[in-house]
Amino acid sequence: MEKLKEDCIITDERLENMKAIAELYVPNLEAEIYKNICTTTALPIFIKRYNQNKLKEYGKFTYEKYVANKEIQDTLKGLRIDIDKFWFLLLFIFDYTCGTCIDGMKGYGAGIEQLKEAVKAIVENHERTTPYGITFKSPIKITVEIGDKDKRTIVIDSPDAIAHTAASIINSINEIEDHPWMQNQRMTFIPTEEKQTIHIWMFYKMFQDFFNLPPYKKQFNRRRKKGEQGLSLSKIFLVSKLIYFTRLSTNTKFDESDENLRGYISLHKGRIINSVNSIY
Repeated sequence: MEKLKEDCIITDERLENMKAIAELYVPNLEAEIYKNICTTTALPIFIKRYNQNKLKEYGKFTYEKYVANKEIQDTLKGLRIDIDKFWFLLLFIFDYTCGTCIDGMKGYGAGIEQLKEAVKAIVENHERTTPYGITFKSPIKITVEIGDKDKRTIVIDSPDAIAHTAASIINSINEIEDHPWMQNQRMTFIPTEEKQTIHIWMFYKMFQDFFNLPPYKKQFNRRRKKGEQGLSLSKIFLVSKLIYFTRLSTNTKFDESDENLRGYISLHKGRIINSVNSIY
């Protein structure tokens, strides 16, 4: 397919579906204040990645194979979904989930925030101070882990030692806050990769969120009519087939039924993915 026009205001109509889900996942908050700006910060990034063929870094599936997949196309036509608009939706969801689950980043708060949070928890758990020491409302301990594979663990469970640690931090908090390290390091990100089952679940979840958007919830909610026997209009089964088509999984069971996907949906129901997308 030809390159996309790099215009985020008057966008290519084929990006309608992609833009709709991107506004939900990557909204441009300034669009509520200023007019004539893109409503999602993901749009210019996606257009650029598409035009530079960078979307192929993750997926090797093609538009030609997509339109040649009879079962997928029959379902899309049965649901009256524009196949080109859905193609760009598929590309974005695949790219976005890869940027989150394969090349994601996990953020860790700056040192001062971590110290304040720990001290707050200790202080709130304090029950009373007696001549014999400190008493906490609930059992409390501080765990220090060193290393990764050959991990060394040190546990501080003495109430007096924990209280003294908190008091020392409180007494030095101003000095700690003013330290250059604490001023410069507001957030640290490290690369992370989610399990394949989580990646598949997120892929499904984004499609589910798309189909639940107000413009499309009724539009794509069809039941089979007479003469359409054998045609699947199940959106879950459609996503299951897309999982196999994109090779998020090479398990042919995803192409044969939605049973595997339903198992993943049940397994990760209510899951919150904390990884930060490294692309969008």
